[in-house]
Amino acid sequence: MEFLAVIALAVLLFLGIRLLLQRQGQRLNKRINEAVTPENARMAAKVLTDEQHREVYQAIAADDGQRALALFKHATGAPVKDCIIAVQALHRYPQASPSELRLQEELDGGAPAPGSDTASSAASPAGSAASADDGEYVEDVIDGVRDEAGREEGPIAEADPETGEILGDNSQDVPDIPGGRPRMTDPHGSAVSGGSADSATSAASAESAGEDEVDAKARRLMEESGFSLDEELTIPEDWAQEDQELAGFHLEVQRGDEKITLSHEDLEPWVHDQLYALLRDDHVDEAATLLADHSPLTQEEAHKFLVVFKDQS
Repeated sequence: MEFLAVIALAVLLFLGIRLLLQRQGQRLNKRINEAVTPENARMAAKVLTDEQHREVYQAIAADDGQRALALFKHATGAPVKDCIIAVQALHRYPQASPSELRLQEELDGGAPAPGSDTASSAASPAGSAASADDGEYVEDVIDGVRDEAGREEGPIAEADPETGEILGDNSQDVPDIPGGRPRMTDPHGSAVSGGSADSATSAASAESAGEDEVDAKARRLMEESGFSLDEELTIPEDWAQEDQELAGFHLEVQRGDEKITLSHEDLEPWVHDQLYALLRDDHVDEAATLLADHSPLTQEEAHKFLVVFKDQS
């Protein structure tokens, strides 16, 4: 009897725990369903980048909810419950890319979307079901994205480090930075800063003095070694002579009853130029091959002709 009582007690305990878990699951599912709203779907889309948004929707389209959940959690680091709500909201209420959503808000004058007060107070896909600490996560992510975008903007103006005067086109009327050195005017009427003028003058003087010193040392060394520019630095006469161009040719070859004629004008311009270049460099064999490939002559006929032609030129 005692054994049966223990078994009955264990069965009742198991059924009670199972019933409790079912009620808790139903309560959790109800909270999740209440949090799956268009506002939370919009907030979930805005915390993603365009690339992350595309990957999450690819997983949703493939009915791979587990992968979509993992992608969203990896992208945001939000709690699992918030990620579940976000993915379900994105699935039930499809959203445009984050860049399009932000552009739409800017075109609307920064006015929040309907129902965004509820989403902002939750600041996460969990809405009112999420805790206060978890709800602040999405808002922090959005603020971080906005801060990054603001930091990427360039400087509104550039100032002279010496005088503090704003340089270039000052379209926003940024005032000059006080405390800089006053500008001085040179004899030609152009304004220069004192420090810049002094540094430029001293740099030019130092460079000129260095060049004069090098020139003087070079002249002294040439005089000591007996080096003469006029005698030593002369251009060889053969350098000044232009290469003599090979004369044109006109060739007749008799093959039995057939007579073949060939002239330099019959060759294509590039073949003519390359042929003469090979002959100038004494590459007769290569020139013969080129001529045989682009004329009626055989390799042997072309070689015999080019040997005679080069010797006579």
